[in-house]
Amino acid sequence: MNQQPDKERIEHELAAGGFPDVQVHSFSQLESTSVWLREQYMSGDATPDSFAKHLCVTDWQTAGIARRGRTWQTKPGNVTFSILSSTETAAKDMLGLSLVTGIGVADCLKRNAAINVQLKWPNDVLVKNTKLGGLLTEINSQMNRDSQSGVNQVLTGIGINFLHDSDVLNLGIGATSLESEGVTPDTQQRDGLVGKLAASVIGAHQQFFELGWGAFSERWESLDWLFNKEVMIHSQQSTEQGIARGVNEHGALLIERSGTTYPVYGGNVSIRPTA
Repeated sequence: MNQQPDKERIEHELAAGGFPDVQVHSFSQLESTSVWLREQYMSGDATPDSFAKHLCVTDWQTAGIARRGRTWQTKPGNVTFSILSSTETAAKDMLGLSLVTGIGVADCLKRNAAINVQLKWPNDVLVKNTKLGGLLTEINSQMNRDSQSGVNQVLTGIGINFLHDSDVLNLGIGATSLESEGVTPDTQQRDGLVGKLAASVIGAHQQFFELGWGAFSERWESLDWLFNKEVMIHSQQSTEQGIARGVNEHGALLIERSGTTYPVYGGNVSIRPTA
């Protein structure tokens, strides 16, 4: 039977991290935490409540949103939650936000679980070259009806493998979990970590809105799993290959090919097999 995440424990950790105003919504089972927040609180019009922060968490997410419109399902007991917040920062200035989310997750896991992760551009969390979790960021612009000003809502979905899952490992895609890395697999530990992760990510986002990518560039360099690797970038139109050379000031992946370096803003990146 699914166990509803402990709302009070999550709120306690959020408050301890400096964010007592986040509204927490907890469910034992939900198709998607991001879809729930989108349906409940995202619209095209800015209102006085547009700057409210919300966190939706569930014990079992049955149809989570992955990249490129895909869905994914986790077993009960993992870390699956989404955060909705808002900013007056222009959308064009938030291209590196997904990377900042990953940095917030990485810093939290290092502080609270002694786990050192790396980040695969743009939104995978890795431990020892295997996937621990994934992130997804969506930006929705809201406009005031009486003026040209508005706010941007930021919807961030975070999924971390908390429990060991042989079914996932047997798929051969390379996966690990916090349990496999030594974290005690109980729900109180999980729920406390949800609050700490959310506080770390919200704090990282606020710093990014205030200071820009420059405040995170060195930290990204230390976490960048793709750096100097031969990669293939798959998009709907084509497949490109080259060598990953970090990211630029907008969070775009820099690819070197034939002596020229150029930015890539989207696509599915894989490591090129060595001959």
